[in-house]
Amino acid sequence: MFILLAGCATRATQYAPLPPDLRAAPEPGKARICVIRGWLMWAMEVGCRLQDDGILIGELPNGSYVCWERPPGVARLSLHTWDPLFAAQGNLQVESDMLYYLYMDYFHQQFKSISQQEGQKYLAEYSRPRVAHRSASSPAMSAQPPSAGASVQAIVTKGGGPSPPANKSAGY
Repeated sequence: MFILLAGCATRATQYAPLPPDLRAAPEPGKARICVIRGWLMWAMEVGCRLQDDGILIGELPNGSYVCWERPPGVARLSLHTWDPLFAAQGNLQVESDMLYYLYMDYFHQQFKSISQQEGQKYLAEYSRPRVAHRSASSPAMSAQPPSAGASVQAIVTKGGGPSPPANKSAGY
């Protein structure tokens, strides 16, 4: 029975470099963004493709996450599935040396900012993403930023928000 369940475990595929220690501070001068897709039920196993400024960051099935670092500025995040009704877009103003945890699930496709404590809980619970390199054989995804006419949500904090790292030492 265990083998059967282990075969069904979800795991994200990440194309952006994955920081080695997700509890440590981001690289100096950069911000870290972690997008977490909550697990609802096996029937909701619709994969989502996440982009930052039109660049494919990763693919998130239920119960998975991707984390990457980027320079400060506006992160134009977009999430796409096979069904355009479940697409989401949002702009996130990121500052250097800060951590951002964004949560979404199948029924709530908009990004929601959560606390560092809650974000770390999900990162500990879900499998670490499989890192793959972008290549010509990588899954097709248009590398276009959201169109000017597209509906874009500003990601606002509700009980979450950017967090300075709890521990700035690399060995944490």
